Amino acid sequence: GRSAMTYARRIHPLVLLLALAMVLASLPRFSQAQEPARLLITEVYYDTPGEDGQEEWVEITNLGAAPLNLDGFKIGDEEQPGGGEGMAHFPAGAVLQPQQVAVVAQTATGFRALFSVNPDFELQDSDAAVLNLLPYESWASGELALNNDGDEILVLDAQDTVVDAVSYGDSTIIMAPSVLDVLRGQSIERFQAHCDTNSAGDWRPQTLPAPGTVSSDEPCAETPRLGEELELTAIGEIQGSDDRSPLINETVTFEGIVTGLLEDRNARGAIFYTVFVQNSPGDDDGDRLSSDAIAVFHGVRRPPYLPGDMVRVTGQVTEFFGFTEIDDSGLHIELLGAGQALPPSLPLQPPEEPIEAYYESLEGMRVALPDAVVVGPTFSGCGFAVTRGAGPIRFIREQVEDTVEPIVPILHHSDVTCGAFPQVKVGDVVQGLEGPLIYHFDQFKIVNQFAEELAVTAAAMPPAPQKVTAGEGEVSIATFNVHDYFNTVNDTGSDAEPKMTAEELRLKQVKLTATISELLSCPTLLAVQEVENEALLQALAQQLELPCGFRYQVAHRESDDARGIDVALLVDPRRGQIQDISLHQRCSAITTDTAEISIDCPAGQDPLFSRPPLEVSLVLDGDVYVVVVNHFKSKREGEQETAARRLAQANAVAELVRLRLEDNRDARVIVLGDFNDYALSAPMAVLTSESADLVNTALQVPLEECYTYNFGGVSQLLDAVLVSPSLASQIVNSTIVHVNADFPAAWQFDTQTLFRSSDHDVPLIILRTRESPPSSPAAAPTVLGSPATTDAPKSGASPVVIGPESKPPAERWKPLSMAIPGAVLVLLFVGIIVYRRSH
Repeated sequence: GRSAMTYARRIHPLVLLLALAMVLASLPRFSQAQEPARLLITEVYYDTPGEDGQEEWVEITNLGAAPLNLDGFKIGDEEQPGGGEGMAHFPAGAVLQPQQVAVVAQTATGFRALFSVNPDFELQDSDAAVLNLLPYESWASGELALNNDGDEILVLDAQDTVVDAVSYGDSTIIMAPSVLDVLRGQSIERFQAHCDTNSAGDWRPQTLPAPGTVSSDEPCAETPRLGEELELTAIGEIQGSDDRSPLINETVTFEGIVTGLLEDRNARGAIFYTVFVQNSPGDDDGDRLSSDAIAVFHGVRRPPYLPGDMVRVTGQVTEFFGFTEIDDSGLHIELLGAGQALPPSLPLQPPEEPIEAYYESLEGMRVALPDAVVVGPTFSGCGFAVTRGAGPIRFIREQVEDTVEPIVPILHHSDVTCGAFPQVKVGDVVQGLEGPLIYHFDQFKIVNQFAEELAVTAAAMPPAPQKVTAGEGEVSIATFNVHDYFNTVNDTGSDAEPKMTAEELRLKQVKLTATISELLSCPTLLAVQEVENEALLQALAQQLELPCGFRYQVAHRESDDARGIDVALLVDPRRGQIQDISLHQRCSAITTDTAEISIDCPAGQDPLFSRPPLEVSLVLDGDVYVVVVNHFKSKREGEQETAARRLAQANAVAELVRLRLEDNRDARVIVLGDFNDYALSAPMAVLTSESADLVNTALQVPLEECYTYNFGGVSQLLDAVLVSPSLASQIVNSTIVHVNADFPAAWQFDTQTLFRSSDHDVPLIILRTRESPPSSPAAAPTVLGSPATTDAPKSGASPVVIGPESKPPAERWKPLSMAIPGAVLVLLFVGIIVYRRSH
């Protein structure tokens, strides 16, 4: 993929027109377009969410005015007689009525699992109620199996004449350019169904495949004929006034000025390039709703063009995850001149129309944000997030429905090297931002071209948080995602596994040691996530031995995460003794692609966790505790796409807690870790519902401080410590140590500062052990951000909250003084729990 997460691109072969003509001439009796075909292929689903060999299908439609007898008709992916791919013929008696649609699926069972209905035909016999197609061995010796990288589909009549065909991806046998390949879970659809020009312009990607339905209520677009000289097309006409180009899959030629470039490296290390081209000043189309610029994807070839070059571009229009661009397949760019004045940048203004429509009208164009305040720090991919303004602003999101003011992510023109791109923290003010507007990972972003022209006014550094220390008869419990704590060897062989240098590993351990010992005061129990193996944990425990005065005991079990990361628990052996350690994996019908050797799942199910919950039974100050360390599924593949898996994981942990409380309602259970979802999300609601009845102690922290992660300028609570009802009344204090999430990634190896040892902040609670006397008020620890220590927002550390309204005091718990008598304290906690359940 092009992006740092999951996207992929392929470089398609350039097919000369002469070669195409020779190939087409070799095809057997291909019917000509002058006489409309009765039978057309109208949709193809080749890259399915599950097993292609069970779920893929092809849809055909009778567009004629009379019934069509399918006796002798065939369908397959072998383009020549005698080939090794597949061709199958329809059963005797099969008839398609006028305008009737039919679906040919690999298996009825696979199709039915996706769409809850049967297909009309199947290629493999899985259901006696569905008619089978049979191999047409006189044409092809193999089986119909559509290649995800590229293939062709043909329909033959009784005389073996090709009545319709289409090629997609890197196959240009039927048409060149071919229909662009689509993402997993998408289909290609003929749009409109009756349009048949034997070109890729007949087709479009379909995000939600719809077998059995076609669209045929609009006229067909005119498509230039091969060999015919192409006229220039206005960029505004290519972009159109909607969020999709009206010329999708068509080949166009246009002229404009290069305004910028983007060098983008994916998770596998492949580097891709994009060129932004905009109309010359005064050459716009006058339509406020259509953009006058467009992105040209240049593939893996480094483009030789610079801002100010005048170019003529010929290429195929496509939509890449909602971003209109020219594909690199068959791309031709001619340099017409250099040193042209760049079009003036348009300042981003609060729009009158919806924000998405406003940004869509500027897609690819040079835009500017003269004054902006940083709301998301510089990350490792050379970008940060800003919003309009010049003062401290924080956006808190507690659930996906929460809206925030417009945030504009900023990208450097290269994520291979950040160069002069500034390393900024939350609260800094940046002036001079400008560049092309790109649609990238479901957000519009500015690709800044000239980092050296940016002016940064740094906000004052916040003071280091005061130590949070357990008093006499108390224990401290924290959870810390230490972010990619890996060694110097790639153990998994995966491109996704980070590999540190020896010096980076040393600096990482120095930073983690400082955070744990100086800021967290060596917690009694410390849950950790994103650590590669036990050896690294033991090395960290050794580093902590001198500053902590003891050596942590490590509770760890190896998991089979693709990147090689595990969860673990560090225990102060002076207070706690580990009794038992186990991982809790389970199977699920959700496709996870997780290979787990510790569990044998039945057919059709996968292991639910890539990092199974780690359950540790221990004796703490004489009492038995059960601690469950978690690291739920991340949102790396998309928030909606991964939501079901996190919800299933939450239900699995809730069931585990319910079993522990079933025999003993007073059992001491602590569930903590990185849950990768919002504070009020569905998974967190499951853990705090009646089934598990856990109390999320992080919600005691005031709203403006209630976050552990900053993603693209949105602060959110991903990490938390939850406790069973018997422990709720023993909470002395709850806080979140804010030293990481608001600071730039480049500081991670800077040992001159305590800030940014990870990308997650650290939730920490102080818990009074059951049989210990309560601490005196004077001994109660100071809580960072509590009303007792903060009279006004801190610059940089605790900016003013803009966005969701603060909760009333009864709903957002405040840290409690232990001067309250024990009986009153218990009643107060019970009352608050009941109130929160009812609201």
